[in-house]
Amino acid sequence: VPFRERGRRTDEAIRIMRRCWAEDEVTHAGEFWTLDRITVLPRPVQQPLPLWIGGGSEAAMRRAGRLGDGWIPSFIAPDRFRAGIERTLAFAAEAGRSVPGDHFGALVYFCFDPDPARARALAAPFIPKGRVDEATLARCTAFGPPAVLAERLEEYVRGGGSKFIARPMCPPEMMLEQVARLAAEVVPAFHAR
Repeated sequence: VPFRERGRRTDEAIRIMRRCWAEDEVTHAGEFWTLDRITVLPRPVQQPLPLWIGGGSEAAMRRAGRLGDGWIPSFIAPDRFRAGIERTLAFAAEAGRSVPGDHFGALVYFCFDPDPARARALAAPFIPKGRVDEATLARCTAFGPPAVLAERLEEYVRGGGSKFIARPMCPPEMMLEQVARLAAEVVPAFHAR
């Protein structure tokens, strides 16, 4: 997909998906896709199905405001997260829409180890090259004991977030253990607060 077409393709795809999830039959002739009497079954039970838009760019915030029902960036520091929510809400208002206040969150990568330096070293091979600078990475991830992730999530909550994807960033053979620790040592306290 040509880089300059990604946004327009995504916008058109969102419009198509929404129609397919709601209408009995969809015919569409657009810039990128042509559909002739398409039916999608089963349809989502929840109508309309909430569609969250990922990405920390201005374009992603604009798309979330114009076409989405939520915004969930990754690799965005908590201090920038609040500003992103405000931008998304402004884009929604410009489009005559609203995004529910509880439809903002963040994807937060973590690696549990008692030693934060070791946790960071375990995560290092899985950090996307050129995607995030070191200072931002240190502010938007949680490398160390589970308490580091719990505090990071609280920072996003203070910034307006309520839904989170906590994803291990570690060697594949450690994934299950990391998720088990997340479920046992972070999630219960987070939900009990």
